[in-house]
Amino acid sequence: MSVGRAILFIALVIPGLLVAGSSLYSFNTDYTALGRTERYVEKLARDGRTNDRQLELAYHRSSVHRMNAFSNGLWGFIGATIAAIGTHGIATTREETTQEQRKSSK
Repeated sequence: MSVGRAILFIALVIPGLLVAGSSLYSFNTDYTALGRTERYVEKLARDGRTNDRQLELAYHRSSVHRMNAFSNGLWGFIGATIAAIGTHGIATTREETTQEQRKSSK
């Protein structure tokens, strides 16, 4: 492996995969919490015994999970894009042969 490929791997592929993995894990956590809060809002709305303040609080908690899930999904996409750029760079750089290295050093 050439030095350029190693730099691309260390600087782009590994951090991109770390960002994508951690963000998608957080997305999954927030998405399940979003489902729970949406069901809770629906239950409060059907119940009829709750006041507007409780319903608004539950709705705003649901909105927070919605925004968190969106941002975590977006960061997962950004991390995957960074890793893909690094992988593309690794795949498209030429591997110099020893003869080419000798010619360039003279």
